[in-house]
Amino acid sequence: MKNNQMEFILLYVLVASVMLMFATLARISAFSLGVDNFTAFIVFLVVLGIEVTVYLSIRVVLQDLMLPWIARLILKVPYFKNKTKSTRPIDKITIHTTEPPSLEDIRNEQLQNKAKELEEKLNTALNYTRKTFAPYASDGQIEVLCGNLQLYFNKLDLEKLRSIKTSKDLSSVDISHFGWNIWNHFNVGKRIEIAHFLKRVFPDILKDAEVESIKSHLKDDELKGIIKIRKSLIEQ
Repeated sequence: MKNNQMEFILLYVLVASVMLMFATLARISAFSLGVDNFTAFIVFLVVLGIEVTVYLSIRVVLQDLMLPWIARLILKVPYFKNKTKSTRPIDKITIHTTEPPSLEDIRNEQLQNKAKELEEKLNTALNYTRKTFAPYASDGQIEVLCGNLQLYFNKLDLEKLRSIKTSKDLSSVDISHFGWNIWNHFNVGKRIEIAHFLKRVFPDILKDAEVESIKSHLKDDELKGIIKIRKSLIEQ
């Protein structure tokens, strides 16, 4: 920017010097012809005005008329046309930055993800329970069983567990296998706890079994009974 300004200043100084020189020569010539000082000064101003007018006219013609026309002609030449394309400025890339989440936001997101994971785990167990007991218990009894499972899963007071009745098709082996599948899926406590759960919820089927015995035989006879041992409740 400074270099361009210096070039313009030097150009104007040079043009002004030339104009003053010619105007001065015109004044000297007027003196030689015998005119007075005032007339000679008028001649100086007139010549200077003519020079300024001619300079501005030439500049307007060159800058506004001739130069664009010359530029268009030059750009039609293949070499300069390709040169112009290669030197075209690259558009600026705007990078939008976003403020990183706060630690509190991260904690809240993790809590929400954990709550969603637990909800999905509970829903999986409830769906498995409904499908498993649908042929062997009434709708009301199945809903009581599902309510009991929610108490167990949330580690609430197991004294609030309600017993249910099922058909005689189910045996103690079936109930033990069901207990193992639920305990393995939830993974929220010791096996003795699921044994207490089964003893309270299925008192008729397990009336002759002690809690310790139920705990020890949850996974016995995996291939026997109606309810089989499952590796995962998600499997079909």
